[in-house]
Amino acid sequence: MEPSFWYPIAYIGAARLGCVTAGINPRFGTREIEHILSSSEATALVSDLDAPGSTPRVVPSELGEADPEPPDAEAAPSDPVTIVYTSGTTGLPKGATFTVSALDAVRRIESALEPSLELTSGLQATPMTHMGYMTKIASHIERRAKIVLMTDRWTARSALELIAQERITHIGGVPTQLALMMMEPSFGDFDLSSITSILIGGAPASPDLVRQIRETFGVPVQHRYSSTELALCCSTRLGDPDVTVAESVGRALPEVELRILEPNKDGIGEVVARSPAMMRGYWNDPDATSEAIDADGYFHPGDLGRIDEDGNLRLAGRTKEMYIRGGYNVYPVEVENVLREHPKVALVGVIGVPDEVLGERGKAFVVPADPADPPTAEELKAFVADRIADYKTPDVVEIRGELPLTSMFKVDKSALKT
Repeated sequence: MEPSFWYPIAYIGAARLGCVTAGINPRFGTREIEHILSSSEATALVSDLDAPGSTPRVVPSELGEADPEPPDAEAAPSDPVTIVYTSGTTGLPKGATFTVSALDAVRRIESALEPSLELTSGLQATPMTHMGYMTKIASHIERRAKIVLMTDRWTARSALELIAQERITHIGGVPTQLALMMMEPSFGDFDLSSITSILIGGAPASPDLVRQIRETFGVPVQHRYSSTELALCCSTRLGDPDVTVAESVGRALPEVELRILEPNKDGIGEVVARSPAMMRGYWNDPDATSEAIDADGYFHPGDLGRIDEDGNLRLAGRTKEMYIRGGYNVYPVEVENVLREHPKVALVGVIGVPDEVLGERGKAFVVPADPADPPTAEELKAFVADRIADYKTPDVVEIRGELPLTSMFKVDKSALKT
């Protein structure tokens, strides 16, 4: 279902009946949609396929058989309410299942973090099936927040138009979305003076990009870290120094326990977390659940990082994205952060590719800030080599007009490898 007023009506109505709801991202393809319908064992499908201008989608030939009587609406704290499917960057989407108590914990933590955000307005810039909407709808209602929906597919220009038109006070999104907004040629034509704060999260953001957002919009920026499965984890706070917001994802939120497993000499290890707001497991997938949640109840999101002396989490990259060049570990996010500092670079993605001699080598994909004046591969390599270890310098630099993005506006690293 595309973003519409009918989505929360259907979601809340189903929950009131005691049903479990699973949203389908409108950007998913046929294979992903079929997988969600099958793995969720859905017994009913609510769709706007007949809406004017809607994109034709697969209609399942059959669904699971529903019970003849509606379920008991008196839900227990441990009863599931919603299944939030991941964006599927590492395979088919998995269904993170949230219970009544988990959604209440999300509401409680959000309220404790920012109790003053009442009667504010925000732009729903990510699909309504995303964790940010599915798990936080109770918080929106409690705050009596005005949520402006983007009924058409997100573009930087359309987002800017709505912010100016509706006088949006708080905007948020994946860092790539903010970068694309600032790259929009007509950016200066819009009155964005209503914005009072910006929240970014969902994907790594380089310190340079965070500083650029802060300077361009002229308002405080908060940097959050979580995942579909955790719902909430870490965040910088309003009033934190710019350097904290730029170089970290903040401290653990209330009721969240954060740990670093097996840290190396630099304090970098695997990031794990647990809280009452996290998923109870993957729907109908006990094997994936046991792999993701350990015996102590900590979820393993697959990220590397360290906790600094002030308790702020500083991410180093993804465990699966790290590559080994000539025996040295290279974390792509570190290289991306350096490249993003170059004045001619707007977007960047770095991956490891096979190499017969080195085992793996680094390859950077760069979108120039000015297509008419792109940087050369040589100047970018020299720029990186002058700032970090030479073995971290990308062996190959490819200039592109754009980078492939996932349904959640993250740089699609798997697509870069093909």
